[in-house]
Amino acid sequence: MCHIFPVSRGGLEAVTPEMRKLSENPELEGECKAWSDSRNSFNKGLNDPNSDAVREKWQKLYFRGVCPAGRNGPEDHRSRLKLKPFG
Repeated sequence: MCHIFPVSRGGLEAVTPEMRKLSENPELEGECKAWSDSRNSFNKGLNDPNSDAVREKWQKLYFRGVCPAGRNGPEDHRSRLKLKPFG
């Protein structure tokens, strides 16, 4: 068994991380709050056997390419890759 995760050599080292306050980006802060509220509501719904959350089993927002506030994410969102087989 093996797991292959291709990353360009030197790509990660070229990134310069920064720490910033979420409040510096109000739109992103709103998305984060919407996600947190949605996630908390979903998890609370899992306690009710008749809830939508139990029927859905998981939220799937990222999988569907939908932002937490309900708007569509990037047009190039992909949930599956079509990789070449081993030769």
